[in-house]
Amino acid sequence: MSERLYIIGNGFDRYHGAPSSYYDFRTYLTHHNVDIIKTFDLYFGPRSLGWTLAHPILIDWYLGDFPYFHLPVPKNEWSMKWLWSDFERCLSMLNREKLMDILDVKLPNLFEDDEDFNYGDYFITLDDISERVRLCSFEMRYQFHKWIKTLQYAKGYKRRMIELDRDALFLNFNYTEFLESVYGVAHENICYIHGSKRDKYGSLVLGHHLEEEREYEMWIHKNRNRKRNRPNLKGKNGRYFANDKLCYLAYFLDNPKKGNWRNPIRYYAVEGAKERFEGYYYESYKDTETVILQHEGFFRNLAGIKEITVIGHSLSDVDMAYFEKIVASIADVGQVRWRFSVYSKRDEQNVKGLVKRLNLPVVENVQTFSLQPKT
Repeated sequence: MSERLYIIGNGFDRYHGAPSSYYDFRTYLTHHNVDIIKTFDLYFGPRSLGWTLAHPILIDWYLGDFPYFHLPVPKNEWSMKWLWSDFERCLSMLNREKLMDILDVKLPNLFEDDEDFNYGDYFITLDDISERVRLCSFEMRYQFHKWIKTLQYAKGYKRRMIELDRDALFLNFNYTEFLESVYGVAHENICYIHGSKRDKYGSLVLGHHLEEEREYEMWIHKNRNRKRNRPNLKGKNGRYFANDKLCYLAYFLDNPKKGNWRNPIRYYAVEGAKERFEGYYYESYKDTETVILQHEGFFRNLAGIKEITVIGHSLSDVDMAYFEKIVASIADVGQVRWRFSVYSKRDEQNVKGLVKRLNLPVVENVQTFSLQPKT
């Protein structure tokens, strides 16, 4: 059994010229499913797109309102630098507040005793909002898989090829199969930890790593004392009134019987929307424990590893459980030599953070090397 392990991340494919960043995925979606871009830009991330767009028409574009949905996808520098660059982490940041606000705006002002009352109008609105969430679970994974199948290395990639031990073991975080098709590594030497492009649609592992209950508690704790989530709000006339915002009623109201619902339809909408929104976290959760169990045989083969080379991996928290499993699987981890590729100062800091987190016993055994493309 080989004493050498390679850990391969997305930077490996990008080094060879493959347009495989998450923002490249966004570019792909501009031609294949622009609604996913609308949803992710508008409802996800630490500061999801607010109502400060350059022109009101763009607001209508993001909401899918006629006649503006035919406009080309607007450029969004914040989205490129922060949202799509940290794609998987931001999948855990669904903006419940904004979804509830949009639901409230679009919800018909219906009363069950009206002559024109029609439950169809209510369900259409609820389904429309729920569809936005679904786009970033099942449909996102489907389009992501289709995109992976289109990736190719850039012309002249052979000049950039790295010397690899083809008899080593490979833990591949990429979904591409260039290790086999370009480098000639045997399939049985590679663990495609998150799946590969040859797998059936819907089976690729893609998502955030925050457990549903933990994420929910964190969000509630962070937002409970916000001004807009208080029991009483101050109106334009200076008088206070019972909070009637759907987000407050859905998540922060202690006694639903005392809520300022205004009409029964808003009560039913909150219950239905909340159930669907929270279901998103379950559907988009990356269950690393299950993934590790599925590949337990590969990790058992790491007992005798003496050298580990990490190429193009961001060392982000979402994949940290795998590194911890690697360390736990090696018989004498204190004697292992680690080599990490670095592309930027941030990469160097990430290496230091990983060494500290894994408590690697012999820091002198940790080296770095540049992954800058050859000119």
